[in-house]
Amino acid sequence: MLSNELVCQFFKELKTYNKPNFKAIAKADLTRQDAVVHKAFSSVITRFFIFKEKHPELSDVDLRVLYFKLKLDLVAKYFSEYPDTTTDNLVAFQLELKNYVKEIDSRPEVSEDDKTITVPNIELDTTA
Repeated sequence: MLSNELVCQFFKELKTYNKPNFKAIAKADLTRQDAVVHKAFSSVITRFFIFKEKHPELSDVDLRVLYFKLKLDLVAKYFSEYPDTTTDNLVAFQLELKNYVKEIDSRPEVSEDDKTITVPNIELDTTA
């Protein structure tokens, strides 16, 4: 599986199963200490292992690529060195998540229920 597909799948599942933490990471100001943000980032490591368990079809190589592509090694490093660490280790994962959000927000969505294609700020009715 391509690493970008894996990244999208991981973030989709993170958002689906833990939306509050997903939003907390996306909006976090990493220049401030915030327990909610720390909890959200720590849940990402757990979510990775749940993802691994949920997708036994993925090879160890695919999972390693995903782990390092998402910079989960830096998130883990942040917690292993806490409190003598810097939030710089969290920035890379937050950037990957923000890139995912930006990519998803730029995609047109198709609703099967009403056969309406929604493009950001534009709505076209395809039933006519």
